[in-house]
Amino acid sequence: MANEGTTRSVDAVRPRRLDLPVVARRPMGHGFMRLSLDAPPDWVSLPGQFLNILCESDLHALAASEGRDVEQGEDWPRATGIEISRRWPVVRRPFSISRATGMADKDSAGRVAHEVGRMRLEILVRSVGTGSRFLHSRPVGSLVNAVGPLGNPFAAPADDRLCILVGGGCGVAPIFGLADYLAGLGKRCLCFFGAKDTADMPVTYRRPPEPTGGRIEPTDIVQEFAEDGIPTVLATEDGSAGYRGMVTDALAVYLRDAWKGEPLMLYGCGPTAMLKALAAVARRHDAACQVSLERFMGCGIGVCLSCAAKRADPGSEKGWTLRLTCRDGPVVDAAEMIWD
Repeated sequence: MANEGTTRSVDAVRPRRLDLPVVARRPMGHGFMRLSLDAPPDWVSLPGQFLNILCESDLHALAASEGRDVEQGEDWPRATGIEISRRWPVVRRPFSISRATGMADKDSAGRVAHEVGRMRLEILVRSVGTGSRFLHSRPVGSLVNAVGPLGNPFAAPADDRLCILVGGGCGVAPIFGLADYLAGLGKRCLCFFGAKDTADMPVTYRRPPEPTGGRIEPTDIVQEFAEDGIPTVLATEDGSAGYRGMVTDALAVYLRDAWKGEPLMLYGCGPTAMLKALAAVARRHDAACQVSLERFMGCGIGVCLSCAAKRADPGSEKGWTLRLTCRDGPVVDAAEMIWD
């Protein structure tokens, strides 16, 4: 799926365990937070890869995220009886690397002060469970213990086909970096982004979004994609912004009414139901499609077996086999997936 040059460059980079400083926090509403992390200057990753983050290493930060009082000097971990009523975030949590950008060190006059810059990684966190609440509450200056980069990345098409990027809810995270990557390669792109309502969209609007009912209107309203010169089609289930309905329905309408019949490359990340629908759209239009699977990944390196997913395997007696999402994904060819 990836071209050989891309594959070799990623395979040459071994995952590392690093303490990454939090250098910026940006609330995005509806429980979303963008965290920017400083990474070593030799960091190399591609869109679709992820970090596996430890979420229980700081007792005071965990207590703050849950509103609990902690006595000064209390050891960690300490049995308090609360373990009976709910789980501690014992295992790491996977988070897509939303963006990876080079940051040159500059002096007070704005001039580059050092030849060796630094890398900045961005992750998108939604406060839902114990682990994500912990990470969501990390203050600037704290350290995030992460293992990465992990997983297989998205691959750019070798030709000039139209790239359509589809994100759903928090699944838009790796789509940001993918848009940067494809635009940097000069690829033609169009983004589709969907959520339940306007507030459930962790993006930056250039102006208030408007509903379009059943019409498909690509616009420059989403700042993150407009920076790359990529138009975006919004879709909300309640119709409060853009197309009224599912994002894959919006894509189907676009392909029916506006598509000029040129070769397509579809990319997607979001809930499994959305990815299944996107794979069906790709099948109907004979289009290549890469999707990033959302699975629980406890170890991220193929040991715990918690992220197994069915993939087509003509050589198997059943016609399918279980493959590990962390090691054989998270980006996969949608045509290989067994969704049921």
